[in-house]
Amino acid sequence: MSLPSFPSTNSIPPACFYNRLGLATWLNQNPSYKQYFVGYPNMFPYLSSMTSTLSSMQYDVSKVPLAPLVTTLSQNQSLQYSEQLQLFRKVYAFNSNAYVTARTTGSAPIYYSFASYKELAQYKASLGLVNKLYSFDAMANGMNDAGSTLNWVIPFPL
Repeated sequence: MSLPSFPSTNSIPPACFYNRLGLATWLNQNPSYKQYFVGYPNMFPYLSSMTSTLSSMQYDVSKVPLAPLVTTLSQNQSLQYSEQLQLFRKVYAFNSNAYVTARTTGSAPIYYSFASYKELAQYKASLGLVNKLYSFDAMANGMNDAGSTLNWVIPFPL
């Protein structure tokens, strides 16, 4: 039982999807997916559902530019963010592979085990950054005006 390739509906975003440019930058590069993020004004306040007024103004959600949530970083912040994202991607890749293997074999997934409490604390700090850059709820539950859902699979609890 294989999963569809990303970014299809019901697919798993790959580890490389997560970077400090965030979901907004990815959506600017893949504008056809912006329609699924209209219902998330806290993250994307300029995306609106189609109304007759917007239609008459020739509003096109795919053409709305989205600003990245993190723009200016000091050298120290940049290094810290890079390290946090590297750890998140390492754990995410491991757990994502465990999830796919479990679905394929029918066995229970064996998720990443942290080497130390320090590594676990660093991972939790990385989750704060990733949650700021990516809306997991929107990625899993985003719906367009036609009622179709994106349903990207987040392969393990975050």
